[in-house]
Amino acid sequence: MCDGFTSPPSPASGRSACIPKLRLATAGGPLYPSRMRVFVLGIAGLLAPVAIAQQPDVAGILRKVSETYANAKQYRFTVNKSGEEAGSMRIAVQQPNKFRLEADGRVIDGADEFDNLTIVSDGNTAWNYAPGLKQYTRKNTTLPLLDTEPPAITPETFVFQADAVFLTRYAELAKASDHARFLRQETVQGAGGAAECYVFELQAPLPGYRDNYTWWVDKKRFLVLREDTKPASPRRRASSTIYTAAAINEPIAEELFHFTPPAGAKLVNQLEQ
Repeated sequence: MCDGFTSPPSPASGRSACIPKLRLATAGGPLYPSRMRVFVLGIAGLLAPVAIAQQPDVAGILRKVSETYANAKQYRFTVNKSGEEAGSMRIAVQQPNKFRLEADGRVIDGADEFDNLTIVSDGNTAWNYAPGLKQYTRKNTTLPLLDTEPPAITPETFVFQADAVFLTRYAELAKASDHARFLRQETVQGAGGAAECYVFELQAPLPGYRDNYTWWVDKKRFLVLREDTKPASPRRRASSTIYTAAAINEPIAEELFHFTPPAGAKLVNQLEQ
């Protein structure tokens, strides 16, 4: 009796052959022999530490971010903001008193009444230009970046304010690595092309920075290329800040810190609506 199936008769002998069944594990039995199961489990155990090791060093990366911003002496950013104070700006700063800022919308707290504004200082003279009015001023003081200052401030104070917004807050927030969590890796498109980024979530416990932040950090330069903010207060809107161009401690052309009035612009003592 054949416990399998019978093959067709062979042309040479005229006889059939019995081919045994291929026996698989029963529903209640193991699919692999015990030794093979031990081997498979052992391989899985060896691979687990490798997967863990591939997680980035959150504290180490954020420490480099903090150092990058803390050691900045000059910088250039192109910024697009949505949500609170939506608008765009281009800023270039060379400490201690040279800068150029071109902005629109509500990005500049102290100049909300102007749709567009250009502020320039070469360290001695400061120019404030409103393209919509075709008016400009030329003084040794300038409009403030923040509305916590008087209407006219020195170029040194303006640079100090800009440093607080674009450098100090990132340098300080990055120190709260114990409140940071790695989310994923992602590619961000900017003026310089695609940049591979680490994406972190920060729940910063610092005074004045109690919102929840998500950062996209450039893997090579340790610059924040995007920041999404979820306010702690429900009365405030969520916002997103995207740095389409970002450079720290790279050369800046000296002509950026000079202003040439365009044709038709009028010199005034004070910009007026």
